[in-house]
Amino acid sequence: MSCAFMVSLSGCAGQKTTETGFIPQDTYGEMAHQKNHTRDLVYVSPKIDVTKYHFVVVDPVVWHPVAKAPKLKPQVEARMTQAFHDELGKALGHDFQIVSADNCATSCAGTIRVRAAITNIRRSKWYYNAIPVVVGFAAGAAAGGLPPIPPPFPGGASEELVATDAETGETLIAIATYNNGMPWNPLGQWLPYAHAKRAFHLASQLLDEEFRKIKKDENTQLASQQPS
Repeated sequence: MSCAFMVSLSGCAGQKTTETGFIPQDTYGEMAHQKNHTRDLVYVSPKIDVTKYHFVVVDPVVWHPVAKAPKLKPQVEARMTQAFHDELGKALGHDFQIVSADNCATSCAGTIRVRAAITNIRRSKWYYNAIPVVVGFAAGAAAGGLPPIPPPFPGGASEELVATDAETGETLIAIATYNNGMPWNPLGQWLPYAHAKRAFHLASQLLDEEFRKIKKDENTQLASQQPS
């Protein structure tokens, strides 16, 4: 069952990278697709020195929607922004000490401030997904492993993230990313925001991955400069 066949149900609409103004406007033009993340847009400051940072402040995540994003009930907005905030803390906590904004009141030396926004979100609609998912897996089993049929309303989310030097305000990393639900994650077709939460998880990992990649490159350069 193709995307064109199901257009009457979903329009095959999905998430994509956004430009809402949450990231500094001049930074958008410097963002580019990455080798291992061809759908994402990433900016990394050429002057960044990750080794001098040991702490991270994660600001409360905000709902900063694009023009055609759905309207969220206040309780849903609160749950989703908190879920994204929690994912950022988990991901960045592997490499930095997460501190509150109060710790940065007197001195922000060695601290990164992370701001993040959910810019679009779609809930999974099980009552539309049920038939294609069941039929797709049945057809795949009967035909010896054909790929499952994409659900018409899989859900997902788009996000924008900015990491700055908490002391100077300089932009260190900026990311515009997104993720749509996939047919091989059947549980996500039934739970309204499971695929959106997975998008938050992947966006948080992507930011931490960028920091790790930079740190690895910096350590490699330092090692090459040591006398043999």
